[in-house]
Amino acid sequence: MLDEWKRKWGGDSGSPGGGRYSLYLLVAAVCLGLLALLWPSADTTPEPESVLPVSQAGGVNQARAALAADLEKILSQVEGAGIVQVNITLSSDGLKSYARNTKNEHRVTQEADSVGGDREVIEENQSSDIAISGGNALLIEDSAPEVVGVLVVAEGAGDSLVKERLTDATTVLLNVSSHQVRVETRKGAGQ
Repeated sequence: MLDEWKRKWGGDSGSPGGGRYSLYLLVAAVCLGLLALLWPSADTTPEPESVLPVSQAGGVNQARAALAADLEKILSQVEGAGIVQVNITLSSDGLKSYARNTKNEHRVTQEADSVGGDREVIEENQSSDIAISGGNALLIEDSAPEVVGVLVVAEGAGDSLVKERLTDATTVLLNVSSHQVRVETRKGAGQ
């Protein structure tokens, strides 16, 4: 088949270099075709970057929402409560305490002058920096934020007994005083 192609396209194969030119042209065309198949196209889309970690504030908001959802689930099981919604107010984002490396230097120098006087010089230096372990600050304590208020909205809160049960359950679960809990009747609830 190659000989046939050479005769058809190569012209006079008896002339010096006539057949070789066609063969070189064929090899070049095949190489260019392979190169075009292997070469990456310009319209390739980049791989998506990894998702960034949630910020500290986002983490606290997620924790608050999870706590409220858990409380809703529990309070909705109180007899007569019906559908329950909970909103929790926190005092802050919590408290994190980190380990510190502290260096204290205490130096006492006694000097005597030429007239017989003595004097003592005391130098004290203190420096402190956050301790690092594995490239991260060494966390000693991570305190959860304090709950300062809870609003519970329930269908059955119109009944004073249900309202009292919801208040008591909330104060026990969150370890807060009863004056920090407000229970209200849900809008549109049949009373």
